[in-house]
Order: sequence, then structure tokens, then C-alpha cells
Amino acid sequence: MRLPRIVEPLRHRDFRLLWTGQTVSMVGNFVHGVALPFQILALGGGAPELGLWGAIVSASLLLFSLFGGAIVDRVPRRTAVLANDLVNGAVVSAIALLSATSQLRVEHLYLEAAVFGAASSFFYPALNALIPELVPPDVLQAGNALRGSSRQIALLAGPVLGGALVAFAGLPLAFAADAATFFVSFAALALARPPRHEPPAPAPLLRQIRAGLAYTFSVPWLWIFIFAWAVVLLGQLGPLGVALPIFVRDVLGGDARLFGLLLAASGVGEVVAAVTLAQVKVRQLGIAICGFAILGGISIAGIGVIPLVPATFVFMAGFGVQFVGVGILWTTAIQKHVPRELMGRVLSIDAFGGTLLLPIAPVVFAGIVAALGPALAFAIGGVLSLAAGALLLLVPAIRELE
Repeated sequence: MRLPRIVEPLRHRDFRLLWTGQTVSMVGNFVHGVALPFQILALGGGAPELGLWGAIVSASLLLFSLFGGAIVDRVPRRTAVLANDLVNGAVVSAIALLSATSQLRVEHLYLEAAVFGAASSFFYPALNALIPELVPPDVLQAGNALRGSSRQIALLAGPVLGGALVAFAGLPLAFAADAATFFVSFAALALARPPRHEPPAPAPLLRQIRAGLAYTFSVPWLWIFIFAWAVVLLGQLGPLGVALPIFVRDVLGGDARLFGLLLAASGVGEVVAAVTLAQVKVRQLGIAICGFAILGGISIAGIGVIPLVPATFVFMAGFGVQFVGVGILWTTAIQKHVPRELMGRVLSIDAFGGTLLLPIAPVVFAGIVAALGPALAFAIGGVLSLAAGALLLLVPAIRELE
């Protein structure tokens, strides 16, 4: 009996270990995502402090991303992922301890944000470049979908768990739970034994970065999408990162539990997209990616236009469909068309371009929230991202991407 396509990658032991560890780690990430804004609020902060935390993450990622990809192409991808787990686990453990002893200050959280951003500049290129080493090409899209399902499972469990921990056990325990998940992920991947590849011939780091940039800008569908996606992310992650906690509290009249449930609704949408894309082989990748981006813009705008709890659940689910849909198909396109020896650098350039506007996004949307309120922040961001996604359909290289 033939297995469903979505579970075929799990037949490969090393992929199973990676998937298990990443799923546990992402649950912790969403526990942290619930705890962080309420920790900042408990320290007397508000939208500006929330915005600055997000801006520091993005700026740090932006600063290190090009170097991260070049280094990832020099070292085993597994090693880079393991190092990320150790560093992040140690940092969040320190935050948990400081919170438990009432010594935590918002500056400590800003330092955490800087470490998160820098570590991510190595982690995401390494993770996405590692997957083709663990599964055969014929199940690569399914492998990306299944890897993406880690996020969906985490979105279903993590925010609910995080809301419960914050409400009933306290912020220090929520941070401690997140720290523990990084160490679980480290232990799982440490057992994997991916194929060994010969390292590339030694070359100056800057020369390697230039080679990655030259390749990226020689491929129209790559560089055009990267910069358009930066605008999409500005319009979507700006209001989600800054306005959503305040929108929940001031417009919907909710608390950490409702905040967690709304994030979980996004996870439901992601599950639908991941299961669908794991079963259906998409041939017109570019057109499908644009369609998902348009759906995301409509969903973000809808949160602000119809500020009701049931509608917000629906729109968060729509955002989730878009987020994982674009992620799976775009990653598959890069893995399918970019040479292996350049993949780490191209993925880092992709991350660099995608985060190009994110350092200003929290600051911009914190200002919009302060001046116009959280609902209008969602409406403005949604229209901006919708326009960017729709304009991509006018580019022949995007429409023809398979």
C-alpha cells in the first residue's frame, strides 16, 4: 500500500530526526511568542518596546545574513543547525532565570533579540539547504511541506500552551519551557548522520558572497520576487508583530489566552496548506506563490476592516494558508533550480532581501498604532502587501516559474 505523499519523507531516518526536533523547538518558539509581549508589558513597556524588539531581530538578521550563507556553504549544514540550538537555548535559559529572580530588564530582551537575529542568519539557510541532503528529489516538495508542518503543529499547540503557562504558571516557566525545546532539538539532530560532502575549494569570504549575488541577480525570478516579498512582509509582519497583542486587548477585549488561540487559528490554516501541498504536485510555482500572497494581503486587511473575534479567527487562518503556502513553494523553487554549491548563499540573499524592510516595520507600525489605532494598522498593512503580491503577476519570469 502506497503511503500518502506527506509522510513519505518520514521513511528516511535522518529526516525523521530533523523533523521531530524542529517540531518540538517550534512549539517552544510559539510559547516564547506569547510570553514575550506580556513580559514587555509587565515591565512597563508598550507598542514602542514591542516594535523595537522586532526591529532588533530583523536588523541583526539583516546584518549577518550574507555572511551566514557564505559560511553555511563552507561547513556541514547539520553543524550550523546544531550550533543555533545551543546558542538560542542558552540565551532563553538566561532570560528565564532573570525573569524568575525579578532581575529582568527590557534591555536583556533586546540583547536576546540581537542574538536571535544573528543566529537565524545561519540557521535558515542551513536548514533549507540540509533538507535536499536528507530526502530524494522526488519527495522534496513533500519534505518541505512536512518540515513546514512543524510550524503548523507548533501553531496549534504552542500558543495555547504558552497562554496557559503565562496565565497559570507565570512568565519564567514559559521561557524555561522554550529553552528546553532547543536542547531537545539539538539532541535529536545530533543523532542524524547525513551524507558527507566535500567542502568547496577555499576562497575569500567576500568573493563567495559576490558570486552568490552575481548568480541571484542573473536570475530574474529570484531577485524580483525577493524584493517584492520584502514589501509583502513589511505589510504583514509589521501589524502582526506590533498591533496584534494590543488589538486583542483593546479592540477584542481579550487576554493572553485569546492571543494564543488566534495564533493557533493561523496554525489551522497552515495545516490545510501543508497537507494540500504535500499531496498535490504544483507545476506553476510562480502563479501559485502570487495567489497565496494575494490571499495573505486580503486576510491581514480583513482583520482591521472587520474587527470581530470570529472574523479575526478566519483571517488569521487565511494568513496561515498564505504563509506556509509561499514558504513551501518558494523553498522548493530554490532547491529545484539553484546549484547545491550556491544554495546557502542564495538562501541567505533571499533572507537578506526578505528582511530588508523588517527593521523599520515594527517602528512604522508602532507609529501607526499610536496615531490611528491597531485596526487601521492592519488595514494599511494588508492593502500594501496585497498590492505587492498582485503586481508580481505582471512579471513574465514569475508567471513562467515551474
